[in-house]
Amino acid sequence: MPSPAQHAAHALPMLLNATDGRIQLGNLPALIGPTLSLDEARIAFATLTHGERDVGTGYHWLSLHRLSLGGAPAGISLGFHGQRLDMVTMSVDLPGATLEDGWPTQAAIDAEVAFMRRTLATALGRKLAGGHARFSWGEAWARFDPKGFMASSGIRYSPRA
Repeated sequence: MPSPAQHAAHALPMLLNATDGRIQLGNLPALIGPTLSLDEARIAFATLTHGERDVGTGYHWLSLHRLSLGGAPAGISLGFHGQRLDMVTMSVDLPGATLEDGWPTQAAIDAEVAFMRRTLATALGRKLAGGHARFSWGEAWARFDPKGFMASSGIRYSPRA
């Protein structure tokens, strides 16, 4: 099994645009942003798709893998409400993260939250005070989710008129 560093070397880097919140994956021409439809995403990111799920509430999730963020292996899930992209959740696989029975420890979760706060703040040009920041295009977050006992991070786009 490849190490996280080896995985990141073969993964597409995620590049976040602070001006409009769009995400570019490597040199792929399609951008992830509020105008991307579910149908467009299925085609544009077919080779990166790791799973797809309709949760029965009007939300549909498309999970992508083989990505990197801040030098760490990463995955994202694109959350669509109907055909409209609403949010992008992000996770990273930090080297040396401690697991207990296959689950991350509180220390591993705290390390991921801290990493995501630093990485998103650097990419978006604004600190995530209290784990959250608002922008003209939407918001970004990175915090501990006590209900799911996990790191929660990503971006949400403002509804379009």
